[in-house]
Amino acid sequence: MRVGIIGGGFGLRVQYPIIQTHPHMDVVSVCTMSRHCLHETLQQGINHYKDWKKMIDNEQLQILFVSTIALHHYSIVKYAIQKGIHIVCEKPFMMNQEQSLEIVNMAKQYDVKVVVDFEWRYFPIRQRAKELLDKQKIGDILHIEHHISSARYETLTNEALGWMGKKEKFGGMLGALGTHMIDNVRWMTSQEITYVQGMLHTHIQNGGGERRDADDAFFIHGLINYHISFSLQLLSGIHHEFDSMLKVFGTKGTLVIENDQRILLGESTQAFEELNLELSPVPYHLSPEQKAYYPALYALIDKTYIYITTDRVDRDLPTAVDGHFNQQILEQLLYKSNL
Repeated sequence: MRVGIIGGGFGLRVQYPIIQTHPHMDVVSVCTMSRHCLHETLQQGINHYKDWKKMIDNEQLQILFVSTIALHHYSIVKYAIQKGIHIVCEKPFMMNQEQSLEIVNMAKQYDVKVVVDFEWRYFPIRQRAKELLDKQKIGDILHIEHHISSARYETLTNEALGWMGKKEKFGGMLGALGTHMIDNVRWMTSQEITYVQGMLHTHIQNGGGERRDADDAFFIHGLINYHISFSLQLLSGIHHEFDSMLKVFGTKGTLVIENDQRILLGESTQAFEELNLELSPVPYHLSPEQKAYYPALYALIDKTYIYITTDRVDRDLPTAVDGHFNQQILEQLLYKSNL
């Protein structure tokens, strides 16, 4: 399957080497901005473009990975759909829900598969958690709490963020990680968010010679299907971090995921028990960053390949419809619009 990538950051640094491990996919072209130089290992047999339209027009692509900033997603995805090219799009999916709804409808009209890169769903530890929840190991879900803290005070104070510090370009932590966290509460419960409120805040407004208005912290709470409550929180402008802690409270027990490394199950009033995970091997040649993404991202890539070639969609594969629901929640938090 002929693959193209648009985006010189995450797309080349992480997605490219993982895509290349798939036996039926081959990256044949990439499009980056002029400041991005191709690594020498990419220069053999791969066409490099600086104009994404020219790449789409000139290359006979079967699937396109759109890994630019969200500001460009709509125009690229719309153009690719009209060319009949299947898509894996980064998140945030679009800039607003009008755009995301149009993409959902266009994908149906042109019979194009559009997948959104909510790869967290496929981390083995989250797959195990989903299996336990579906089997009612903790009964009916009462509340989900997911809090993340990341010690980035020095970075935010001393280094420029560029577009990541600009709200109008969908920079900030809500777009970077909040999108995943919102998607995960929908996915884990298999139900829709029916009420949401939140606060976005910028603790470090000046740093690296720039003024910022995109959030470096957020605090979100709401309801799923009117009865399951949830709380999502992220802090990044701090000196000490406590990583990621996800807790699911149920009528028959509690499930805890610590930093996506350990999963603990507490049934009824019993003590927590750490559960074992069976992990597939990771290609040795990948970098530490690529190895961290590999289990989830490779699974999403493989499920996407099956979806395109057989028209069978895996129950966990996030499509444009999931991207649209996510967009509605983001818009509610950003602009207080109606769900």
